[in-house]
Amino acid sequence: MKKKIAAGLTSALIVGALVAGQAAPSVFADEDGTVLAVSETEALETEKTEETQETEKKSHVQLETTKTDEEMITAVDVSGVVDAVMPSVVTVTEKGVQEVMDWFGRSEQYEVQGAASGFIIAQNDDELLIATNNHVVEDSTEVTVEFSAEAENSEDLLVPAKVKGTDPKTDLAVIAVDLDDIKEDVLKQLKIAVLGSSDKLKVGQAAITIGNTLGDGISVTSGIISALDVEITVEDGSTFTEFQTDGAANQGQSGGMIVNSKGEVIGIFNAGYLDGDNVGYGIPISTAIPVLQDLINRETRDALDEHGYMGITVVAVSSEASEFYNIPEGAYVYEVTKDSAGDEAGLEKGDIIVGFDGITIDSKETLLRQVTYYAPGETVEVTVMRQGSGGYEEKKFEVTLEEAPKDLKEAEKETPKEEENGQQLPENLNPFDGFFGGDDANGGF
Repeated sequence: MKKKIAAGLTSALIVGALVAGQAAPSVFADEDGTVLAVSETEALETEKTEETQETEKKSHVQLETTKTDEEMITAVDVSGVVDAVMPSVVTVTEKGVQEVMDWFGRSEQYEVQGAASGFIIAQNDDELLIATNNHVVEDSTEVTVEFSAEAENSEDLLVPAKVKGTDPKTDLAVIAVDLDDIKEDVLKQLKIAVLGSSDKLKVGQAAITIGNTLGDGISVTSGIISALDVEITVEDGSTFTEFQTDGAANQGQSGGMIVNSKGEVIGIFNAGYLDGDNVGYGIPISTAIPVLQDLINRETRDALDEHGYMGITVVAVSSEASEFYNIPEGAYVYEVTKDSAGDEAGLEKGDIIVGFDGITIDSKETLLRQVTYYAPGETVEVTVMRQGSGGYEEKKFEVTLEEAPKDLKEAEKETPKEEENGQQLPENLNPFDGFFGGDDANGGF
C-alpha cells in the first residue's frame, strides 16, 4: 500500500472502540438485485413470488451469513494498560530557530518552541535514555522533558535533555537525561518501557497511543491497527514503511508510544506525516529496535562553538536530482580545499556523503549539524558514495578534523559566501539547472 502524503498535521476527535453484539442476519436476492444483510429481528416478512421460488431451486451454492457471538464485545477498557505504561511516558519540549523570508525577500530568524512525546527505553550509569522522533529534535537548540510522575513541586518533573543520537532515515532519535538532574523521589516512580514485536501484527489488533496531544499534556487514544506496510512518501521524497492506526492523530503525539493489549510497545507514533481524520502512523518497533540500540550506545555530546572542520563545501542533493540522475541523497561535495582534513583523508569533489561517525546523512543540514558536535583533532569515519565504472560505490574514509580557518567564523552557515566574481553556490544540487560542479568557492565546513 502506498500513500503520497505532504508533511502536515490534522486534528481528529478522540474515539473509543465500541462493538455491539448482533443477531445473525438474513441475506436474500430477488429480481431487483442483492439486498443488504439485516438483523433477523428487523427483517420484514417477504412474500416470495413464483419466480423467486423457481430461482431457489437452482443448484448454486447458497452462502451462509456471517455472525458474531451475542455480546462478544461490549466495550473496551484500557485503563489497566495505561496505568502500567504511564510511568514510562514523557513529554518533550524543544526550542529552535526558524528562518523566515519577509515580503521583501529578507531573511529573519525567530525562536520557535514545539511540543512532542517520548518514552523511557533504557538506563545506564549516568543517564536515562528516551526514544522520540528525529523530526522532533533535529533543529532543536534546547530540549526539556517532563516525566509522568507525582511531585509536590511540578518543576521537579521538568529536566533538561541532550540529543544523544538521531537517524533521519527511520525518523528516530534518542535523547538523554542526566540522572543527577532527576529528583530521587521522581526517579523512583519511573519505569522503562517493555519493547514488544511488530513482526506479527494483524489488522484489527488493539493499538493504544499515548502522547502529548496538541502540547496540552498526556492523553490516550484507543483504536486498532487499520493497515500494515503503508509506504509514506513525504515532501522531500523520503519514504517510510509504517503501519496505520485509526486512533485520533494530532500535533504533539510525535514520538509517543503505541502499545498492544499487554502494554508492550509495538510502534512509535509518527505524527509528522499525517493526512485525513482518524489516521495515524507508527514506526514498527521491530524496525526501530536495532536503530535505538545503536543510538543509546553512542557518546552523548554537546554542540561546540569551536567545532572541527573538514575543509569541504557541500550542497544538498534534492529529491529531484536524486531521481533524475539516479544518485544517492546526501551532502554533495562541491569543493575540497587543498591540503585540508578532507583532502588528506581522500575526499573528492563529486562524492556524496551519506554517513558521519555512523550517523546517516540524508542532507547538507544533517551533516552540518553532526559536525558541530566534534572537536578539532578528533578522527571520524565518513562514508561516501563515489561514482565508479559500475555506478555509485560506497567508500569509507578516516577524517581527522582540523580547526576552522580564521576567515570562516560561521562554519555552520547554510549558504556559502559569494565568490569574488559575484557568483554564488546553489543551495541544492538540482537537475534542471544543469549543475554538477562549478568554480572554486569560499565557505564550507
